Amino acid sequence: MTKLLAFILLIGPLIFIHELGHLLAAKLVDVKVGRFSIGFGPPLLRWRMGETEYCLAPIPLGGYVTLLGQHPHEEIPEADRDRALGNKPLWARYLVLAAGPLANLVVPLVFFFFYFLSVSAQPPPVIGTVLDGSAAALAGLEPGDRVVEIDGEDVRSWKEMRTMVADKPDVELRIEIEKHGRRVERFVTPRRSFLENALGVPEARGMLGVYAHFYAPQIGISDPESPAYVGGLRTGDVITSINGEPVKTIEDLQTLVADPPDSLVRLTYLRPRPTPFQFGTLLWFESNHAQLLPRTETRERPGLRATSDAPSPTGLLPANTFIRAVEHDSPAAKAGLHPGDRVLEVNEQPVTRWESVASILNRAKAEPVTMLVQSVGEEPRELRVVQELRTTEDIYKTEYTYLYLGAEPHGISQAPAMEPVRGRFTYAARASWDETTSMITVMWTALRQMLTGQRGVDELSSVVGIFAFAGTAAEQGSTEFLTLMALISLNLAFVNLLPIPILDGGHLLFFTIEAIRRKPLSQRAREIASGIGLTIIIVLMLIALRNDIIKFWMD
Repeated sequence: MTKLLAFILLIGPLIFIHELGHLLAAKLVDVKVGRFSIGFGPPLLRWRMGETEYCLAPIPLGGYVTLLGQHPHEEIPEADRDRALGNKPLWARYLVLAAGPLANLVVPLVFFFFYFLSVSAQPPPVIGTVLDGSAAALAGLEPGDRVVEIDGEDVRSWKEMRTMVADKPDVELRIEIEKHGRRVERFVTPRRSFLENALGVPEARGMLGVYAHFYAPQIGISDPESPAYVGGLRTGDVITSINGEPVKTIEDLQTLVADPPDSLVRLTYLRPRPTPFQFGTLLWFESNHAQLLPRTETRERPGLRATSDAPSPTGLLPANTFIRAVEHDSPAAKAGLHPGDRVLEVNEQPVTRWESVASILNRAKAEPVTMLVQSVGEEPRELRVVQELRTTEDIYKTEYTYLYLGAEPHGISQAPAMEPVRGRFTYAARASWDETTSMITVMWTALRQMLTGQRGVDELSSVVGIFAFAGTAAEQGSTEFLTLMALISLNLAFVNLLPIPILDGGHLLFFTIEAIRRKPLSQRAREIASGIGLTIIIVLMLIALRNDIIKFWMD
């Protein structure tokens, strides 16, 4: 009953909005409306207002509006001839038939507008992490820089910045940033990268090589003779202060690593301690102190390639490329990767952040990659790693594949503090438009792929699937439910605009043909076209129903 109620609450308003669009457009151009019905079958409730009868029927799978003169061979009383749809100008007929799908297109715009209008805070456009060798690094962008403008356009959030950059691969951008309290200009050309969209189709995107999160000053140690190791520090420790000065980010730590003092260094650090309890494991951080004297000599580590970084005078290294855990029987374990190993290179490319490792692995997919890694106190060794393609399901039982390595790095990170939204009305308007057009683009791509055979009809879903989706979305909360409603609304608009007879798009096609021929199609031609359209719809519905039965009841 809960799923049934969720289904009715999902479909009912969308059908009402669709048919209301037809009704209002018909009233606007003075087309006579005989009946407005929500649902099919014998009316459960009916009432008349003026010339129109309003009905509520028991089968909530659609609705209809009866328009005078919708069919060209319909008998029309002489007194109502001017109010028949077929006798209206072509633009008026287009408006009445297209108003239903257009109303469904408005639904996601309205929903997303009010959703984004309710957002009071958002991540700021502050750079947290910059990958070595990235477009941002070459342009001189650094952690802590705040992006203020891109090509003269105001940037209010991290999402806005990412969207602007993604739309301009290989195009030089003038970026104004706020650095240490003053504004400076930088010119940067986002690198072209191909990322898969929701349909798994690669799309060109501009990438700066920056991330919003900041890494905590968590350390890794690979040299057991280093001052840090001898002083009691271990991989995974988090430095909180150096000589009494607080350390907040990994960049603060790297400053010490790059240019350590000659005198004794006093450190305060936190060490994570996992503690089992009844419902899982708690991670406690114990505060400790250490003293270390940086070594002045530099020694080349035997077997290390020239591209790797030189030994640290203190032995302190960022922990982000140190392996925290390796899952049993995973590709990482089979390749010989162990907890505590430091990844130095991937496919002969030096790496200092796990994001760089992940980027190379994503591009390689299931092809072999070589990793240069080093265990504590050992010489670097080369491994051959092959990721696995695995399949999983989302909450709607939609399958998707992902790459599986089975290794997790150290790296405690946090996003910058949220900031109040500036210009909430314009922000909501632009964000709702971007979100809706993005969904429309994905749907259009899926439709085009089905028509060209790139995507199979096994992905179609029927009312049975919508019934299951409605129940699942309702369990996730109102936001997920309304998002699904927006998605279904766009699907209704797309389906109804298809040029298939018996659908709104089919009637629009008839109007266009009649306008070109300057006379209506014959009754026989309309009947044949409608029969073909009905057959297509029934076949697609049966395929979709089969898909849903297999998906939801035969697992």
